Amino acid sequence: MKLKYLIVMLLSSVSMMAQVTGMSESSSILKSEIENNKGMDSQMFETEQMPVSNIINPDYYYLGPGDVLMIKAIPMLTTPVPVVVSPDNMILLPRSGGLIDVNGKTLTETRKLIEESITKYKSDAIVTTSFQKAHLSFVEVEGNVLNSSVYNLPSTFKVSDAIHLANKRGPISEKNNANEDTYIQERLRVRKSYSRNQDNSEIVEYWKRNVLVVHEDGSSSLVDLIKSKSKDNGHLNPYVRQGDRIIVPFNKNNYGTISISGEVNRPISIPFKNGDKLSELIEYSLGLTSFADTDNIYLFDNGVKTKLNSKDGRIIVENDRELSPGAIVIAGNLEERKSISEGVVTIRGFVKNPGAFPIINTKTTLSEIIEQAGGITEGAYLPLAKLYRKSNEFDDLSESRTEAFKMFRKSNLTLEDTVRYTLDVHSIEPIVSVDFTRALKDDNYDVTLENGDEIVIPTSPNRVYVFGRVENPGFVEFEKGQNIQYYIDKTGGFTNVADEDRTAVIRKNTSSWVEDVEETLVYDGDYIYVPGEVDVSTSTEQAKVSTYAAIGSIILSLGFLIVNIVNTVNK
Repeated sequence: MKLKYLIVMLLSSVSMMAQVTGMSESSSILKSEIENNKGMDSQMFETEQMPVSNIINPDYYYLGPGDVLMIKAIPMLTTPVPVVVSPDNMILLPRSGGLIDVNGKTLTETRKLIEESITKYKSDAIVTTSFQKAHLSFVEVEGNVLNSSVYNLPSTFKVSDAIHLANKRGPISEKNNANEDTYIQERLRVRKSYSRNQDNSEIVEYWKRNVLVVHEDGSSSLVDLIKSKSKDNGHLNPYVRQGDRIIVPFNKNNYGTISISGEVNRPISIPFKNGDKLSELIEYSLGLTSFADTDNIYLFDNGVKTKLNSKDGRIIVENDRELSPGAIVIAGNLEERKSISEGVVTIRGFVKNPGAFPIINTKTTLSEIIEQAGGITEGAYLPLAKLYRKSNEFDDLSESRTEAFKMFRKSNLTLEDTVRYTLDVHSIEPIVSVDFTRALKDDNYDVTLENGDEIVIPTSPNRVYVFGRVENPGFVEFEKGQNIQYYIDKTGGFTNVADEDRTAVIRKNTSSWVEDVEETLVYDGDYIYVPGEVDVSTSTEQAKVSTYAAIGSIILSLGFLIVNIVNTVNK
C-alpha cells in the first residue's frame, strides 16, 4: 500500500515538473519575442507604451507572427501556458506536440483548431484559449494623409487608427509644415463648400468611404469608415495586417450624397455608394431628439415622398430599401410645427381695436382679422393700406450685386437697363399685393395671413404734393375727381423750363408713374412731378454740332458733284 502511494506521488511530481519546464521554456520564448519586437521600431514607439487601441473582435482579428496566446487544457494543463505564433504562422501546442497552421486564420478560427487538436489527443480535455499579446506589423499609409509613410503598428490597430496616426503632426520641419498646411486647407475648403447649405450637420468626406487596403498576399478590401460603425459591419474597418498597404483616396469635386437632418442626434451627410440602405442611414443618425415631431418624418428619394414612423425615440424601418443619390430623411421639429400652424399678426392704424390677433397660418384671412379688430373707422383710407410680411428673402438681392445679377443674366434686358434694374432690386419691399377696398367687399380678392404679418391702415392724407418745374411746389388740398392740370394751376402753373409733355402722377400706394395728363385723375396722397427739359451735357452738344456739320458738308459735296455732272453733260 505504501509502495503504491509512493508511485502515485512520484508520477504527480514528474507531471508538475514537466509543466513548470514547459512554462519556463515558453516564457523564455515569449520574453525573446517581446525583446525582438521591442527593437523593431525604436525610432517611433516603445512597444510597452503602444496602446492596445481596440477591444479585439476575434471574428475579424487575423493572427500573425509574434502573437501570444495563453492555452489551458484541463486536466493536461491546469495552469495557462503561453504560446507564440512562429514566423511561418505556426503554433506548437504544449504537451500534445501538435503543429497548427494559423496563416489567414482569425482568432475565432484558431481557437477552434486548438480545441480540435487537443481533444484529439485527449477527448475529455476542457480547452481555453485567451489572447495575451499582439504582434507588430509594418503598414504603409499613403495618399490623402498628412504623413505618407511606413508605420510599425500593433495588430490591434484598425485601418482607421493607422490613418489617424498618419494625419498626426510629425517632427517640425519646413516640409511637414507645408504638407500640413495643404492638408488643413483642403479640409477647410471641403467644409466651407458645404456650410452654405448645412445646419450643423456632420459632413463625411468622400475618402472615408473609399479607402483601399491591399494585403501582402495580393488580395484587397475596401474600407468604409462610416458603415463599419453599423451593427455586424466590423469587417469594413479591419485590423491591420503585416504588409498592408492603405491607400487613402483624394476627395472628388462632385459626387452624390445621402443625408439625414432635422431633429436627430447626429445630422449627417455622406457620400453615396451603391447598396446604401435606408436602415443604415437611419442608424447613422443615432436616434431622434426630444424635440422631434414623430408625425413629421419623411424620406425624399428620387422624387418620391415617404412617411416614416418612430418608436421609443428611434425611426422605424418597416420596409428597408436601397437609396438613390440625393436621398434625404428629414425629421421635423414639434415646436416648429406648432408655431407654423398657429401665429400672430398685428394691425395698427384706423381700426376700432388695433393690436395683436392670433391666426391659423395660411387659413385666417385679411377680412376676418379686420372684422376681429372691430372694422375700420371713419377716417380710414383703404387705397393706401398695406400688408407687410416678415421675410429675409430679398436680403441677398439688396446686399449683394452677385445675387442680383444672377437673376439679370438670363433676362431679355439690355446692358442699358442695368442701372434701372439695380434700382428696382434695391427698392423691393416685403409687402403683399392686395387691394384692401376689393378684399373687404369680395372674397375673390381676399388674402390669407401668415405669422408675423403686419397690417397698416392709414387715414386719408387729404392732400396732393406737386413738385418739380412749377411756380410754387408744395402740398395742395385734395379735390376728388380732379386731373393733373387742376393741381398744376393751384401751384401757379409751369415754369419756363418745364417739359409739360413729361408731367406724371406718382401713385402713393404703388409708386407707379402715370403720364397721360389729359385723362388721368389724381387720387388722395398722390404726387405730381413736372420734369424740366432734358439735360444735355456739353460733350453731347459738341457731338451733335459736329454731326450736323458733317451732314452739311456731305450735302454740299453732293451738290457740287451734281453740278459738275450736269455741266459735263451739257458740254
